[in-house]
Amino acid sequence: MLNIISRSYVSKHNRGPRKVVLNLIKGLDEIKYPYVINASLDATKVIWIHDDKEALEEVTKLSTDIAIIAGPNIYTLPSEIPSTIDTSRIIWIHPAKWVKAFWEQSMTTQIESIVCPVGIDTKVFHPDSINKKEIILVYNKQRSDEEVSIVCRALEAHGEKYKVITYGNYNEEDYKKLLGESKALIWIGRSESQGIGLLEALATDVPTLVWDIEKFGEWSGSGHERFTKEQLDFTSATAAPYFDNSCGIVFNEKDELDTSLSHFLTNLKTFTPRSYIEINLPLGKQANEFISIYKEHFKVTDLELKDTTLANRTKWKNASWCFYITTRFKDAIRQIIS
Repeated sequence: MLNIISRSYVSKHNRGPRKVVLNLIKGLDEIKYPYVINASLDATKVIWIHDDKEALEEVTKLSTDIAIIAGPNIYTLPSEIPSTIDTSRIIWIHPAKWVKAFWEQSMTTQIESIVCPVGIDTKVFHPDSINKKEIILVYNKQRSDEEVSIVCRALEAHGEKYKVITYGNYNEEDYKKLLGESKALIWIGRSESQGIGLLEALATDVPTLVWDIEKFGEWSGSGHERFTKEQLDFTSATAAPYFDNSCGIVFNEKDELDTSLSHFLTNLKTFTPRSYIEINLPLGKQANEFISIYKEHFKVTDLELKDTTLANRTKWKNASWCFYITTRFKDAIRQIIS
């Protein structure tokens, strides 16, 4: 049985890392694989350390027959991994090919890793047949005000109604409501490890025009100091790692906006973004891919994965009342600040 170690699971802040763990759990339920959440690190022989640095360090000190998958929400760079962690025991998962390549460019020692994106909940995010589709939703994720203004002016020139939504300044219900009112989405984003927010929009069958980036360091705001110039100039990064021409159109340069927007608006009814999600990123399919990592790389059998016996019935500290209360307090403060 799989032991899921996750700090984000306890939180109510619906950001990307929490969606990763919740959607994988939904997928496991769908394919009927049992799991426990935040059990003792030695409770089972199969463990996933989702986002907990301390748990990762501790589990590698335990029995060598524990199969360990780590990530994707622990470290941004391989250089952040403490030398005390035996990385040879671990399979790291990355949400997209470009993230894996980004890590490999930065590695000084070989770390085995696999690309395994999480599935998207198409029951929660589905087409809205009630509201009129009258607006184009403009989504800004850490790009410049100037770029957002350029898009808004272009929409005005086409006589289109629009609303702007900014990453970090809305809740999920707001987003779902706006998507329900939108005939199209324009995504002005930064680098995305998977881009769950964008994929949820596609699941609602909203065609999307993506203003993509040209390099990893193309975002507005702080955080650039964490990376080297080589890392910031990494050109394989993208704002839409899971996207094709059935979903909409992608462009990179400002000068391409008018032509891309005109073509996009003319062909809105030809795009089928929800089908892309249903084919490529359904919850059950991605949960199966995740489970297959244990089978193929650690030779864990299906019988072992479905065995619900626990060697230890105590809990990891993420399951404590202290951690729960502290996490919920931080959620409340974050909501007040935002």
